[in-house]
Amino acid sequence: MLKLYKGLGKYAGQLLLLVLLLLGQVFALLMLPNMMSTIIDQGVIVGDMGYITTAGLIMLGISLGGSACAIGVGYFASKVGVGFCTDVRKKLFHKVGEFTMAEFDKVGTASLTTRTTNDIMQIQDFTIMLFRVIILAPIMCIGGVAMSMQKNAQLAWVIIACMPLIVVFLVLVMRKAFPIFKSVQSKLDQVNLVMRENITGVRVIRAFTAEGREEKRFEEANEVMTQTSIKSQTLLSTLMPILMLIVNLGTIAVVWFGGQQIAQGSLAVGDLMAFIQYLVLIMYALVMMSMIFAMMPRASVCADRINEVMDIEPDIVNSKNPRMPQEKTGVVEFKNVTFKYGDAEKPAIANISFCAQPGQTTAIIGATGSGKSSVIMLIPRLYDTTEGEVLVDGVNVRDYDVHELRRRIGYVPQKAVLFSGTIKENIAYEDEDMPEEKLEKAARIAQADTFIEQKKKKYDDPIAQGGSNVSGGQKQRLAIARALATDASIYVFDDSFSALDFKTDAALRKAIKENTQGATVIIVAQRINTIIDADNILVLDKGRIIGQGTHDELVKTCGVYAEIARTQMS
Repeated sequence: MLKLYKGLGKYAGQLLLLVLLLLGQVFALLMLPNMMSTIIDQGVIVGDMGYITTAGLIMLGISLGGSACAIGVGYFASKVGVGFCTDVRKKLFHKVGEFTMAEFDKVGTASLTTRTTNDIMQIQDFTIMLFRVIILAPIMCIGGVAMSMQKNAQLAWVIIACMPLIVVFLVLVMRKAFPIFKSVQSKLDQVNLVMRENITGVRVIRAFTAEGREEKRFEEANEVMTQTSIKSQTLLSTLMPILMLIVNLGTIAVVWFGGQQIAQGSLAVGDLMAFIQYLVLIMYALVMMSMIFAMMPRASVCADRINEVMDIEPDIVNSKNPRMPQEKTGVVEFKNVTFKYGDAEKPAIANISFCAQPGQTTAIIGATGSGKSSVIMLIPRLYDTTEGEVLVDGVNVRDYDVHELRRRIGYVPQKAVLFSGTIKENIAYEDEDMPEEKLEKAARIAQADTFIEQKKKKYDDPIAQGGSNVSGGQKQRLAIARALATDASIYVFDDSFSALDFKTDAALRKAIKENTQGATVIIVAQRINTIIDADNILVLDKGRIIGQGTHDELVKTCGVYAEIARTQMS
């Protein structure tokens, strides 16, 4: 947890002010009982109204000063706590942005969401409370004990005797609480996972009338988290009653022994009143410390979960000495490339070798699971090869600056993803200041202008989260327009035409060919019609290339391709 708090250095000035205000608040709290004792013993008993008035005004001033310090403590504690957690959230978001697909698979999207939101909120609440208590409570306890010793050493030992009991009890509770809170956060991850799947898959759930089954899944995950949370809160709920019991027993002992000393004349009434006030202050400090200890286990677990993400080193990093090719032509070459996912026993693709030339269309076709998407995800370095090389313009993609490499590639993923905003913002995703002519040209090539013009606000029409307010074909065309709006020399389409009708598909392919004549075009497709005019077609089966050539050549030489063609074109 201390590792996470290293970022507090930038708030050193505000923390110094916070410490000074806390000291002022403690001074006020400790001085008031002592002055009250003096007024009772020297003012009330003697009957000196002038002294009572003067001392009362001084106490009022100290009270107002202490209140002002308390307000300042709350302000700066909140400002530092919220500011620090805002910085942590930014760093975490930036770190997640550097992750490769392998890291996303390792941690999980639902868990990353929980860590970025709930976990940081838990740390924020703990940090604000910590800054308000970390100096105030210990000094109040020590000061209260010291002032009590000054008033009456014998009675002070009653308070001192209570302290070890409280510490031992707190330690025992914390030891049991840490593993439970770790379990609570993991159970929250599971609830988020089920919730996320239900939101994103709502259409499928309704289509199969599986609402009951999904409700049962959610209830099970929710019930597990509820029971774990109840267990943790039940444990923490023992803190306050036992703490109050110890303190109240101490108060009874103080009044009992103090009353005897007053009867014997060895203790003044004002001193006993002050002593009780110090005991109340010490109790207040202990209550605040118990709140910190109650929040600490969960905050510590959350901090460990955030540090776990921050400590992950992405598999794909920039080369220390990045290389740039002399010419930006767009040649893509695979040399004996083998790739497997994580700890998988068998590779997804093996011994893949081909060259995609500028001005040509290279197509990849094959059965589901044959490795088509795995091949093209290696070009923009979404994954790294296990063996072999992927070259862009003669330079290994590992030697590129990752951002420079991806700027050369217009990539349309298999699942078209749109962001909340407007049509214009989605197409001009690479450049917010993209000229209108360029944006409209990309939409026209992608055959998206026809439905955009029918929208009420044209290019300013809103897009809902995930593109849920447009059809599958419209979503694909907008994703294609987004790629075509870049200044790429390589265009990669991963089965991006599957939701288009044959007429739109043909018009789109014709427009792409006419407007990307100097670029390299790589298309992954399931339909023969989409790739029939490609200059070079790769046929994949079980992660290996079993055929390569034009459509006419493959129909004669590749049995798998001929079977696909015969099935689709009969």
